Amino acid sequence: MTTVESIIESFPEKQAAALAAVRSQLHDLLPTAIEDLTWGMPTLRVEGIIAVSFLGFSHHNSLFPGPEVQELLGPALDGYTTTKGTIHFDQHKAPPKAFLKKLVEARITVINSSFPKKSGAFLELYKNGVVKARGSYKGEAMHGAWSFYRKDGTPMRSGSFRLGEQVGTWITYDSAGRAYKETQFAR
Repeated sequence: MTTVESIIESFPEKQAAALAAVRSQLHDLLPTAIEDLTWGMPTLRVEGIIAVSFLGFSHHNSLFPGPEVQELLGPALDGYTTTKGTIHFDQHKAPPKAFLKKLVEARITVINSSFPKKSGAFLELYKNGVVKARGSYKGEAMHGAWSFYRKDGTPMRSGSFRLGEQVGTWITYDSAGRAYKETQFAR
């Protein structure tokens, strides 16, 4: 069975070490990300959405954050070779964590800007990929069940909207994620 580890270990030692360092740093920057293999590349996803993929090649390693991210990074890409949606980096050395942080934050900005969907589904992520808010819209108004979270992923508040107005029971959670207050809104 092919795994992320087996792909990384298939490269020469120094290149594998650079890829492993990128992997580790990306996991630090996206603590709730799920890792999988997409198109044969190690990939980190947040809420099922691709955040970034990476892979080694014969003369370089590459990050695949998408072309919109490259536009947002601008001058931070100085010194890197880029192609559409791809950033090449040294075969034997991971990019600095500060660069990877900018890349991740730009990717989260791109993901956030893709919501709400035509279906009304809404998702907003903190810069570390943790969910900040989840709900749906009907037209331009919040509608249906909504949940809001802290940066560490614990729930902060949840309840429902009807065309932008809070309705029913809203629950407020303490910093440990335990419900401690209920507020009733007119239906």
